[in-house]
Amino acid sequence: MAPAVESLSEDHAAVYDRQLRVWGVEVQRRLMEAKVLIIGLTGLTAEIAKNLVLAGVGTVALRDDTPAARAAPGNFLVEPAAAEGRSVADASAATLTAMNPLMAVTTEPGPPHVAALLEGGQPASDLTSLLSRYDTVVAAGLPLRQIDALCGACRAAVAAAAAGNGGGGGGGGGGGGGGGGGGGGGPRQLFCGSVRGGSAFMFVDLGPQHEYSVKGEATQHTATYGTFRECMSAGLSSVNKRTHPLYLALRADVAAARQIAEHLAAATPAGAAGGAAAAALLPAGLLEDFVLDAAAAGADGGGSDADGTGADGGEVGPLGELAAVCAVVGGVVANNVLRAVSHVGPPLRNLFLYGLGAQDGLGVEECFM
Repeated sequence: MAPAVESLSEDHAAVYDRQLRVWGVEVQRRLMEAKVLIIGLTGLTAEIAKNLVLAGVGTVALRDDTPAARAAPGNFLVEPAAAEGRSVADASAATLTAMNPLMAVTTEPGPPHVAALLEGGQPASDLTSLLSRYDTVVAAGLPLRQIDALCGACRAAVAAAAAGNGGGGGGGGGGGGGGGGGGGGGPRQLFCGSVRGGSAFMFVDLGPQHEYSVKGEATQHTATYGTFRECMSAGLSSVNKRTHPLYLALRADVAAARQIAEHLAAATPAGAAGGAAAAALLPAGLLEDFVLDAAAAGADGGGSDADGTGADGGEVGPLGELAAVCAVVGGVVANNVLRAVSHVGPPLRNLFLYGLGAQDGLGVEECFM
């Protein structure tokens, strides 16, 4: 279990001495009270989880029932010698607990995705109930449709909690599926992204509004956020030559997926229901793989010829995660999760885009709503 936060023990003071000097006791207490759910253990989320646990986030829960023998190659938290018969979540939790025994690292049953939100019914209800028990959700490797649905579920949970408390505002228009969770206020903070080769993106929704303080300033600041759907359909008037090209690639991906769904719905006798069933037969993440692989190939000067072979004549295969990119992006994202849960410092709004061959290899923050 996470430690009580009424007071910091000598053990906590010794482990977090440097952090206490940087941001103080109150911020450390907020971190120790935070509950973060990580869905899908990839190289990216392994980096994020490591940084959160070492920083002293009170509860970090992992959801990934993939057999440890089939763990993502970039997930360094899975120790092969001790992984037999265990899930990726269990094996990763054991490593994280060894890194910081003072914090609670738990596991939640379930797959490394949120497809249940698209299916509706009891599976979706069970998942939204799970989400409601956490303040922050971090996910990696999800198809864009699932990011849209997860964003909608988080917003709906916040709106339901606000209505239950007699509050006014709340959710705003969310993405695809999902309903309000039960119990607590539901996840107020969402981080979803992916790494493919030398390219990566991270979508952030702390909305609809997030309050934070800045060191040395007495006034509180408020940042507004749009949903994933709003981010991917925002007006293009602010797009210019400095806009990261991966943003437009992601928009094209979302638009293509929507057109495919509409075409299948029109082409099948059962209409929309039949179209959804036909769309389910497509490989998950098909379009995302194409877009991010193409971006990564452009970053390293590679790519494919018209016949589908690489520049060296070899067959082109899907790119995996580059460890260096996971480390860079994972560090940035983890730092912003800490800012979000502590409400200290301006967090990302609402996209972080990274490519080895774009913007001089620098990560770029973009905001589209």
